[in-house]
Amino acid sequence: MRQTPYAAPDSFDPPAENRLYPKLFEIHREVHGLSQDLDNLSRLLEIQRRLIDAISEAEREIRGAKRDNGDPREWQYVRYNFLCLGDCLAFLYVDRFALKQTFFDVDTVNPKQSGGFIIDKAGAAAEVSLLETAISHKIPAVLCDITNVLRYGDICLLGDSDPVPIEVKSSTTKDSRSKRQKQKLKSLFTFLALDRSDGFRGLPGTTFRAEFAVPPKSYSGQLQAAIQQASGVGSTSFEVDGCLKVVVIIEDTPDYDVLFSGFGSSRVLVNAVNQIKTNKIWGCYYPYPLTLSEPAHYEGFVKGKIHIFTFLDMAAFEDNLALEGTRLSVEADENDIQCQIHFSNLFADDKEAYFIIGEHMMCRMWTDFLCPSWVVQNSVSSVVNNAEAIRRAADPSQC
Repeated sequence: MRQTPYAAPDSFDPPAENRLYPKLFEIHREVHGLSQDLDNLSRLLEIQRRLIDAISEAEREIRGAKRDNGDPREWQYVRYNFLCLGDCLAFLYVDRFALKQTFFDVDTVNPKQSGGFIIDKAGAAAEVSLLETAISHKIPAVLCDITNVLRYGDICLLGDSDPVPIEVKSSTTKDSRSKRQKQKLKSLFTFLALDRSDGFRGLPGTTFRAEFAVPPKSYSGQLQAAIQQASGVGSTSFEVDGCLKVVVIIEDTPDYDVLFSGFGSSRVLVNAVNQIKTNKIWGCYYPYPLTLSEPAHYEGFVKGKIHIFTFLDMAAFEDNLALEGTRLSVEADENDIQCQIHFSNLFADDKEAYFIIGEHMMCRMWTDFLCPSWVVQNSVSSVVNNAEAIRRAADPSQC
């Protein structure tokens, strides 16, 4: 995955104030109100109308800044945060891991190109009309262009376990781009329907999609409690699973020596979580506006007043989280992180098979704020529960 949190931060700092911030923070509260009553589809539609207006206004400001040779980054950042609120609407109705599939290309491992500006869409009115029709029939639906994560189709139906993107055609012309889009959408539907595909995203072999043995376990409650505590004392930290240290800083002069120390090894991977947001690379991960449900916490994070850091002690991860019959090996640099799970006696003819927890899942420890122990346990369970299918895919002659 190339949506890496390790990208070097640029010189941009989030604006302390912006005239669209009041709309942003108000819609954030509306999203959390909707989360308590997901059957209120009229509220779902109204939130989207407000997002369309706000995103369009930010896009006009971006265009104006570029036209006048100004700096458009403030408005690009504001627009991005509105898109993250649009992501929240999708994640309220559909599983986070299913939505991952709507973010990446089906032919490569890269993210699919986004839809571009709303103000440039000739068929925007037709898309909104179809959105209204779907919601009038009691089907949750979201306009794809007000999100980062929904990159297939124009609107996405959210009434089932998997997302259902739909194209809205404003022209009968069938050009090469239209044909490619149709083929990509067909490939995505096939993978979601069968939970497997050969050569999916250009990868060799068969890609499987497996159901989780246990629901995701998050430390988001601890994080929100830490933010509340830091609001009073300036900074604080807590530990998750004996290998992940989370630091929250609000004050101007924290004691970095205390906050950034206390590890049992020198193999420590640091992530400035704010930079994932500020560099606009949160991607298809669980939206931070949903995690930060408290309005003051969300506002402080958006404005760059609340800083979150994670420190992964990779040696402690390997030592503390290896389950019986497994051995863990973490490798990381500034561009990638992965963990090999070595299994003993998983297959009779292979004394030590291994499975890789890739960058995408490992990064969920500091985007989705998922517990490291769950990341390992889920991966081990997925391999063990599907060992026979994996063996058959690797050696079809034994089927």
